[in-house]
Parts: sequence; structure tokens; C-alpha cells
Amino acid sequence: MKAKNINSIFYSKFGLIFKIIIFAVILAIVFSVISFSIIAPVSKDLRKDIAKVGIGYKFVNYIDASLSGQNVDAAREELVEAIKAIDDVLGTWSGELIASIVVFIIFMILYSIVYFMSYYTISDIVHNFMSSNSDYGFAANFVANIKKSFRFSLLYTLYTFIVYIAGFAVSLALGLLIGRLNAIIGLFIMYLLAVGTLALRRALVAFWMPAMISKDLGVRDAFLKNMEMIKSNFGRTFGEYFVLYIVAIILFILSAVVTFGVGMIVVYAGAWLYFQIKDMVDYYHETGMKYYIDEQTVINPKKVYKDAVLDDENFTL
Repeated sequence: MKAKNINSIFYSKFGLIFKIIIFAVILAIVFSVISFSIIAPVSKDLRKDIAKVGIGYKFVNYIDASLSGQNVDAAREELVEAIKAIDDVLGTWSGELIASIVVFIIFMILYSIVYFMSYYTISDIVHNFMSSNSDYGFAANFVANIKKSFRFSLLYTLYTFIVYIAGFAVSLALGLLIGRLNAIIGLFIMYLLAVGTLALRRALVAFWMPAMISKDLGVRDAFLKNMEMIKSNFGRTFGEYFVLYIVAIILFILSAVVTFGVGMIVVYAGAWLYFQIKDMVDYYHETGMKYYIDEQTVINPKKVYKDAVLDDENFTL
């Protein structure tokens, strides 16, 4: 039942995808231009020496060899040599490297904070639709909730960095370790653990933002409410997100091939919106709150689907 309701809300708010795309494009352009204008002059000579090593080409060659099963050992040896060469280059240009990394980290943090602030905006727009069939503009909502979303985003950015650093480090380490025995299995394990990291990041705090928005709680109180609710829902939520991320990645790759990359941002924005709707619907169900799934239908989570749909206040001809 929840899947149908999520899909219905998704179709009702489909136009929000294009607003998300505009926001994402503007954000990426602004931060890319500013950061590149600072980093490029500092790291000019460093980038030249790294390009001479050709580590990108050798990494792709290693993956191709692993998938085909041909010349795997030679490709791995070339990749290892390239990594060692990169280490020498970085030692030569240590000052430029440190300056570039510091600037990059600062801009990544600032970008992530603004990026995750939009999570609050999207969820609040979805909440207003679900609770009162109201429609709010993206820009107006972003500005109206900027203080709340900023406080949330600061902690959410820190949380995301911790999960990603730990999760992706484990997936890379285990993938390379197992890859010594079997390259294909190593890549498969690396992929599964990377997807698991993405799913874990969403599943652990699935009720955090919905609690903050729907109950007007502070960041701390909403987080505590999330931890209370996630105890009995983590396994299901993690499994659902694991499957959703696999589907989203497949659609993302297919859109890249079929549309020559044009459809990738639409799939990305669509998944972004769908995940925010899913969190809100899950929260409404767990708390027993009624909600709109379209302009004429209200769902009561306390009733089974048939009774909820045929309720007098929901039934329309």
C-alpha cells in the first residue's frame, strides 16, 4: 500500500523535479566556478605531473581486464606502479597539494551544507501537500525555512561525511583485498558495499527530517525521535533503500546510454524527490497521520487499505 501511495504523491508532485534540476545545476555551476578559479592556479604544475602518470587510464584498464579476465595481473601491476608514482608526485608538490586539498574540503563542506538544505525544502513542500493539499514554490520555501534547514544541514553534513568516509573506505579495502583472489568478485563486493553505504546513510535517519517538519521539533529533539522510531524499522528501511538505490543506479546508467547523458540529471532529481517522499510517507504511517496522495484522496494509515479508500471522506465517483 505504501508503495502505491508514494508513487501517487510522486506523480502529483512530478513538476517539482524540474525545480530540483534548476537548483542542482545553479548550485553546481556557482561552486564549480568559484572553487576552480581558486584551485586551478595553485595546482597547475601538480596537475600536469599527475596527468603524465596516467592513473585514470590505468584504473579503467584494470577494471576492463578484471571484467574480461585477460591480463589482470599485468593491469593490476601497472595500476600499483601508477599509485606509487602518484605518491612521488604528491611528495614533490606537497605545498600545492595541501593548499588545494584545504580549499577543496572547504568548498565541499559549503556545497554540501547548501545541497542538504534543499532536502528540508523538498520535504516541507511534500509535507504541506500531504497534510493540507497545499502547494508551495521551491524558492519561496527555501528562503522561508533557511534558518531551520541550515541548522539541520550542518549536522546532516557532518553525519554524511562520517558515514561515507567509513563506508566507502571499507568497501574499497575489502573489494581490493578480495580482488586479489578473484577480480570480478572483488568488484561485485565493492559495489554491494558501496550501495549498502548509500542505503545506510538514508536508513539511519529516515525519520529525522519528517519529525522536525511535521511536529515542528528542533534538530536535537527530532533526531532523538528518529532514533526512537528507527529501532523497530531499521531492517525494513535499510532493505528498501538498498533495493531503491540499485534500481536508481540502473536507471541512471540506462539513461546515460539511451539519452547520451541528458536524462541522467532527470533520473537523479527524480530519485532525490522519490526518497524524500518515501521518508515522509513512512513517518506518516508510523505515527498514524492521515495524508493526501492526490488532490481528492486522503489515506488513513490506521485502517487497512480497502477501508481507508472506501471511507466516506475518501470515496469519490
